[in-house]
Amino acid sequence: MRKIISYILVLTLIISFAGDSAQAKLIACIGDSITYGAGIPDRTYNSYPAQLGRMLKEFDNRWQTQNFGVSGATLLRNADMPYVRQNAYAQALAAKPDVVIIKLGTNDSKSWNWAHKDEFIPDYLDLIDSFAGLSSKSEIWICKPVPAFNDNFGISNTVIVNELIPFIDQIALQRDVRVIDLYAAFSGKSELFPDGIHPNAQGAEIMAQTILYAIIGIRALPDFNGDDAINLKDFAKLAQHWLRNESSLDIAPTPDGDGIVDYRDLAGLAEYWLKEIGLVANWKLDEAQGNIAPDSASDNDGTVFGEPTWQPEGGTVNGALHFDGINDYIDTAFVLNPSEGPFSVFAWVKGGAPGQVVISQKDIINWLCADPLEGKLMTELKYPGRSGAPMISQTVITKDEWQRIGFVWDGSRRILYVGTTIVAEEPQSYIGGSDNGLYIGTGRKLEPETFFSGLIDDVRIYDRAVIP
Repeated sequence: MRKIISYILVLTLIISFAGDSAQAKLIACIGDSITYGAGIPDRTYNSYPAQLGRMLKEFDNRWQTQNFGVSGATLLRNADMPYVRQNAYAQALAAKPDVVIIKLGTNDSKSWNWAHKDEFIPDYLDLIDSFAGLSSKSEIWICKPVPAFNDNFGISNTVIVNELIPFIDQIALQRDVRVIDLYAAFSGKSELFPDGIHPNAQGAEIMAQTILYAIIGIRALPDFNGDDAINLKDFAKLAQHWLRNESSLDIAPTPDGDGIVDYRDLAGLAEYWLKEIGLVANWKLDEAQGNIAPDSASDNDGTVFGEPTWQPEGGTVNGALHFDGINDYIDTAFVLNPSEGPFSVFAWVKGGAPGQVVISQKDIINWLCADPLEGKLMTELKYPGRSGAPMISQTVITKDEWQRIGFVWDGSRRILYVGTTIVAEEPQSYIGGSDNGLYIGTGRKLEPETFFSGLIDDVRIYDRAVIP
């Protein structure tokens, strides 16, 4: 009985923490070209500030980030492009951010700039003070630069490691601000820096994730049982070891925990409470009316075209949407580019006919569909060009019963699932991609024969490989 009461008390605290988590906050990302997203395709979506914003919104939609990065910018005032003389600096101050992330120093390592290294610490302190003095009382984090894997553009990794990073440690002590170690985060990851200096989209994702963990105060995700969801099973583990020293559950505070499972770890768990890791879009299709299909995981709400029928009680997971096979479909904004890294897509379907499509990327490719001859589950996601080919299973999905179908690419294999069963699998080291939006219930070019005739429910997309 005592154990049950303890569980209830701790669960009450979780609900309290989750309800009071992040207030409305603006995070200003201050930096150079690495913050700006130079060299990253669609930087407005894939730069680290943009990815950080989406990650934060996974547990609280009130977070927002703004990218104030300037290519070539330096921390030093007597350098070739001082950040404090750029318009972005004035704009960042005017925004009165609640949180400031400063990632400067890479361009300062150039020999002609580092000639003024004696001014680095006082100039950095002045920059911190300018934000600390705002009426918003900004919470300030400073970052150790990412590695320079090649000494391109005059940038020196030797200077970064031996001189600049020790200066940043001193600055943190002098102003009592916290440090995010982006240098250590990229140890052995040179492949993420095409020119040796600027990270690609995957590298920007690691930057965002490293900063995310620092901001929300945890050193690892609270998925204690490894099932890719934060729920009562994880809570039970935490409660069982409450006020004990258990390193695997000691997730807060950063960077190393505090040696005890307590309210700090509970707060970290609450931030992700009932979240699925990596879920970037989820159209539940539970509505009763209207022409909007809300995305419960992010802000990719779909617009409903034609006259599909909402079935509030007719789904396998609550409601569903019935498509007539003539002109019904959902149009969504861009969610992810399949070629950027592992991802998964799942949907519940009932009905349909050979050749019809469940989900596609506009004008580009059909993600999940029934083959045109027998209605077997297939995907057209493949290696780009003539050498690639669709993958067809031997499992018919055009049945009058609910089936959960899915496609997973883990970076080395493409896999088709029906339920929890793998129905097709092939080695695949790369697949083609696009930054286009999606269609649900029709093919990539809205071809008449591809419109789905039947029920679709609970469409989910993850930016990781999921084992259903």
